[in-house]
Amino acid sequence: MRLAAVDIGSNTVHVLIADVVRNRLVDVAHYVEMPELGPRVARTGAIGTKGRFAIRALRSVMAQAGKHGYDKLIAAATEAVRQASDGEAFAKQAGEAIGVPVRIISRRREAELSFLGVASRHAARKEWVMVDLGGASTEVVIARGRDLVRSATLPIGSGVLASTFLSDPPHPDERARMRKAALRELAHAPDGDVERLVATGGTASNLPFVLARRNAPSVLTTADLLACESRLDGGRAAKVAVKAGLPPNRVKAMRAGVEALLLFLDWYGLALLHISHEGLRHGMLLAYLERGEEWWL
Repeated sequence: MRLAAVDIGSNTVHVLIADVVRNRLVDVAHYVEMPELGPRVARTGAIGTKGRFAIRALRSVMAQAGKHGYDKLIAAATEAVRQASDGEAFAKQAGEAIGVPVRIISRRREAELSFLGVASRHAARKEWVMVDLGGASTEVVIARGRDLVRSATLPIGSGVLASTFLSDPPHPDERARMRKAALRELAHAPDGDVERLVATGGTASNLPFVLARRNAPSVLTTADLLACESRLDGGRAAKVAVKAGLPPNRVKAMRAGVEALLLFLDWYGLALLHISHEGLRHGMLLAYLERGEEWWL
């Protein structure tokens, strides 16, 4: 059986296609566009005309996904759509565009699904923490093995932080103000005596490629993250994007995202960041295998 999951996030629209092999997921393909709903919603409280760009991006990734074929498609929308005054209307339009309902999942359910995806590969025996850094919010889960112990959603997002605080390229005083704002929200992160921090989301999955396009590392040190920050700040986003092989808008978001990940490492007293390429979309598909059409509840 081949499944597909669409995630309309605050920075991006993703689709994952995966085969189910012995009740496990085997990735087939992944496509992404960056319509960046989050900064618009943060400024105005609504998606507005930006919705046209997001639906165009949605149709684009689905056209690419269609080349692989799939038996079932499920779709979710997260923080930007949750927050927007016209979020439900947008989700309805998006669902009509792809032919399946787009479920606006709760913050709690988003954390559970992201954790389900990450834990399928990265669970540690002792207490550990998952950080799913998105464009407008971050889901933080304290876990023991594959059991979710406690969680919180923090209003820390790479896209919103970048658009609110950082120029192109950023200035040191802007980074200082951004760190101060993010630290205020980190005070609400769940406590835990954790031995490992696993990060997922666009910033986390792309940071290794800033260091090395080939044989990209799966574990980053604090020094690695600081090196990434220096490279991402090394000129205007369009110039850095060519060197890094990333879209300029992704570079801008990652400038804020790498700062947030450094803060999370410091907050939990750790020096190593484990990167997960599994996350919300994998969790959506695993939940569908467990619960069918009620996967999103």
